[in-house]
Amino acid sequence: MSIGHQEDELQGTFYTEPLSVDSAVMTYIKQGQIIYVNSTRVPEQFRGQGVAMQLMEAMVAFAQEQQFKVVPECSYVEVMFKRQPHWQHLLAETSK
Repeated sequence: MSIGHQEDELQGTFYTEPLSVDSAVMTYIKQGQIIYVNSTRVPEQFRGQGVAMQLMEAMVAFAQEQQFKVVPECSYVEVMFKRQPHWQHLLAETSK
């Protein structure tokens, strides 16, 4: 499954391609060099297939490449940062 990404000056979305109402999505809001990841939604037909992790890995790669810090506002993203200690350097100091 391929993951797409679109963004503008204020926000962005990682999604399963092609983007449609049935896509799995992870959304964020940008403020300076911080992204606030506020939602992860995986439709029933994609659950249990690692799709949310693919979205997470795409977001992490993007944050590293663009030198963003991350504030996990979505429970899935918060849990995944706790499970992956090698991503801790990406957490913004304002996060929990």
